[in-house]
Amino acid sequence: MPRSHHAATRTAPRHAGSTREALRAIFNRNFTVVSVINLLVMTAYYLMFVTSTTYARTTYNADLSTAGLTAGIMVIGCLAGRFATGNLLSLCGCRAILLTGLLLYSLSIAAFFWVPSLFLLFVQRLFMGVAVGVIGTATGTIVAYVVPHEHHGLGISLFSMSTAFALALGPFLGILISSYSTYTVLAQTCLGIGIACVAIFFGLRNLPEMRHRHRPFLALYSYIDPRVVRFSLVALITCLSYGCIQAFMTSFAAERDLTTAASLFFLLYALMALITRPLTGRLFDLRGENIIFYPALLLTALSLTLIAHADSSWMLLLAGLVLGAGFGNFQSAGQAVSLSLVSRSRFAQATTTFFIFFDLGIGLGPYIFGFLVPSLGYGGMYQTLAVVVLAALLAYYILHGRAVLRQKG
Repeated sequence: MPRSHHAATRTAPRHAGSTREALRAIFNRNFTVVSVINLLVMTAYYLMFVTSTTYARTTYNADLSTAGLTAGIMVIGCLAGRFATGNLLSLCGCRAILLTGLLLYSLSIAAFFWVPSLFLLFVQRLFMGVAVGVIGTATGTIVAYVVPHEHHGLGISLFSMSTAFALALGPFLGILISSYSTYTVLAQTCLGIGIACVAIFFGLRNLPEMRHRHRPFLALYSYIDPRVVRFSLVALITCLSYGCIQAFMTSFAAERDLTTAASLFFLLYALMALITRPLTGRLFDLRGENIIFYPALLLTALSLTLIAHADSSWMLLLAGLVLGAGFGNFQSAGQAVSLSLVSRSRFAQATTTFFIFFDLGIGLGPYIFGFLVPSLGYGGMYQTLAVVVLAALLAYYILHGRAVLRQKG
């Protein structure tokens, strides 16, 4: 695989200094601001995501598949937002794009209070998804610029902890608020989060120059980077499994009478990701990506096998912990690798490319593998996905891992 000079310097012998020095270099003002914004935005996103289907069914008497689109269309919007943002970041700079995304996010949530029909609810959710895609790509790109190059692995791991924490906090708040209050209060909470993020945005100071030469709007190269596509295919294959875990965990747990354990599954996933990401991020900076990816993919496959055969609460909870150690480190390391494949001027396109494939895998997984449930059951589906993740491991070796080995050799 062709790799840039940028990548070569990262895989050379490392002199990264102590962990304390690395943390001091990473936790600058701008890093903290965008991490807090990402945490709050993703918390509100997951809060609305997990309650959208129930709201559509109870308010508009929609059938299950139609109501499910209110959540699915947010993923579609997120993909569209990520795709468009790659080129706009280069043209306008991250500061302007992030502010635009935050304003769109707040306005799209405010529009909920004037939605009179299911169709307009779809439109509102679509624009909210677009805003999340814009914000996520902008914050991820800003982090790539403000974290020193030699600490990219640790810095991105720490930044992505905000998403891991939001994954646990958002659904918890969504279920809690919807259980004890109304959906209006839930939407007001999300709107308050959006307005708070706009205020926090103005804490950004002296961002590095990110504007680059004009790129044609109709050229695909303006939005994604071909050098990242091959590696991102590994993310797409791997994320098929995580999409199915997200989509079917509730139904799977109800079938096996593991509902209580399932309510803690993602909390333990997030907890393990929070614990291990600083360690794996530092290891990434010191030893390279292969030492992270092979164990991460093997642990993800192991977690799926545990889920497939889970007949007790402890087994399902163990699967959540293993998934946090495995897939929980895949995202952050994957983004760091994507940045290593391009020059500094292409950070926006690299971030966009990786997360388009990442989100696409999560979105496609339930649609593709859901067809296996009637014949194989949930257990058979999850065991099949374990094999798919092992195939992703082989794809990683072919598309990227062996090139890393050759460079070190």
